[in-house]
Amino acid sequence: MAANIQAKAEAETVEDLVRLVRKGNVRVPTFQRGLRWKGDDVVQFFDSLYRGFPVGSLLLSRGKASAAKIVVGPLSIDAPETNSALWVIDGQQRLVALTVGLSRPLPIPTTPDDPWVVYFDAREKTFREPPLDGTMPATWVPLAQLLNATSLSEWVHNWNYSSDPTLRNAVFEAGTRLRQYRIPLYIVDTTEEEALRQIFHRINTHGKRMRWNEVHDALYGDSGTHPSTLTELANELRVLGMGRPEEDQLLSSLLAYKGLDVTRSLNWHSRKNQDVLRSAVKEGLTSIRSALSFLRIHCEIPHLRLLPKATPLPVLSRFFAVYPEPNSRTLTLLTRWTWRTLVGAFRYNERTLLRRAISAIQASDEEASVQNLLALLSSERASDYSFPVQFDARSAASRIALLGLASLNPLDLDGAPIDIAQSLEEEPAFRQILPSASGLSRSAANRILLPGRGYARNDLEQYQLLLTNSVLSSHALSRDIINHLAENDLSAFFEARKRTILSAVQNLIYRLAAWEHSDRPSIEYLLQQSNGEQ
Repeated sequence: MAANIQAKAEAETVEDLVRLVRKGNVRVPTFQRGLRWKGDDVVQFFDSLYRGFPVGSLLLSRGKASAAKIVVGPLSIDAPETNSALWVIDGQQRLVALTVGLSRPLPIPTTPDDPWVVYFDAREKTFREPPLDGTMPATWVPLAQLLNATSLSEWVHNWNYSSDPTLRNAVFEAGTRLRQYRIPLYIVDTTEEEALRQIFHRINTHGKRMRWNEVHDALYGDSGTHPSTLTELANELRVLGMGRPEEDQLLSSLLAYKGLDVTRSLNWHSRKNQDVLRSAVKEGLTSIRSALSFLRIHCEIPHLRLLPKATPLPVLSRFFAVYPEPNSRTLTLLTRWTWRTLVGAFRYNERTLLRRAISAIQASDEEASVQNLLALLSSERASDYSFPVQFDARSAASRIALLGLASLNPLDLDGAPIDIAQSLEEEPAFRQILPSASGLSRSAANRILLPGRGYARNDLEQYQLLLTNSVLSSHALSRDIINHLAENDLSAFFEARKRTILSAVQNLIYRLAAWEHSDRPSIEYLLQQSNGEQ
C-alpha cells in the first residue's frame, strides 16, 4: 500500500532558520545535489528577501541524526546527536546562502572568493558581489553584519557614515527586512529514505533539471560508505593539494575508470545497467588520485586551475586503474601524450579522442596501451604556441602561459620558493602587475605568480633595490625589464615580458611533449617482443 505522507505547514524567520543551521539541527541527506548557485544567484536571492518577493518554500523531514561535522559551504559545524533534526529535501541552496551569507566569520572577504560573499550597497539599496580587485565603496556593508541587531548597532556606530541618517537608516532597514522575512516550511512526517528519495526525485524532475553528477549522488550515494558521492570524492581528492575537482570531471573519470564511453550520459549507461557505477566512487578513488598525482609530478601541473584541458584526466584515470604502477618508460610516454593532447587539442574532436583513448588502453599490455594512445595523436610538432591577446584564467592558452611562469619555479621577494598550489587555494596567485587598460596590459604579460593582494607593481617597486637576479628571472623579469617599469615605459615592459614568458612556455612544451625524441617502448619490452617472435 502506498504511504500516506502528511506535510505540516509552518514558517520561520530567516534569523531563526540560520540559528537552526548553525546549531546543527538541519542536515542534508546523501541524495541531495551538490551546491551549484553562482554569485549572481545569491545576490538575487537576498534582493528578493529584501523586497519581500516570494522565494519558495522549504521541504524538510524531521528525524534522528547522529553527531557529525557538517560542512555548509565554507563553514564547518559540530552538530550534536538529535532525535529532531530537520533533513533537507528541497531548499538546500537557499539555506546555505542564508547561513553562509549572513553568519560567516568576520572579516568578510573583499573579493568574490566564493558565491556567498555579498555586500549591501546602502546608497543604492541593493546587494552586490565584491569586485575582482577588492576595491569597493565604503558605503557597502558586509552582509554578515546584518543578522544580529545588537552587533549591527555597534558596527554602524563606528561606521564612516554613521552621521548620515539616510545611509544609516538604509542599513538598519535592510537588517530588519532580512531577519524578519518568514520563509514557508513544509515538514513531512516520514523518515523512510526511499520515500524521501521519491519526493526529492519528483521535485527535481520538474523545473531545473539535475545534472548527471547530481543524479549519480542520488542513485549511488550511500550513508554507510565513505566516499560514496561525487561531492565526498571531490573533498577527499582536495587533500592532494591540487584543488577540488569539479563533480562533472569526476563523473567522467569514474565512467572511464570502468572502461565506459565517457561521451555517453549516466542515464544512457544506467538504462543498460542500473548498477553501472555502484561503489565506483570508493573503488575509483585510488586511480583518480594517481592520475592527479601524475599530472602534478610528471606533467608539472601544480593545480587543477592551471590544467588547460580536462581531456587527459578521464583517460589517465582509466590507465592507472588498469596499470596502478606503470614503469618509468610508460610514465615518460604518458607525459608526452598528455602534453601533446593539451597543446594540440585544436587538431582533434575532443569526444572522439576521449572515446578512442579509453578504448586504446588494453588490459593485457601496458606498453602497447601507451603506444596506442600516442598513435591517436599526430607525431608532428604542434605549431608554435600563440600568446593570448587577452588573459582569461578559464582559457587553455592563458593557463599554458601560467604554467610557463610556474615552470620558472617562482620565488617570493625574499628569495623563498612559492608554493603555487597553496597560493591558488588561499588567495589570488596570478595577480595583475598594473591595472589593465589596452594592448598587452590585458594579456598574460601583466600577470605574475606572486601571492598577495592589489597590483604587484607596488611590491616590485618597494623591493626593487633588494631583488636578486634569481628572484627576477623566476618571474620572467630581468633588470632591464624592471627598469622599463620604473621608467614607466610600459610598452617596452610588456613586450619584453611577453617574449620572456613565451620562451618559458616553449621550453616547457618542447621538453614535456618531446616531439623530437623517439617514442619507442622500453628496451626490456622490445627484447621481450623480439624473443617472442623467435
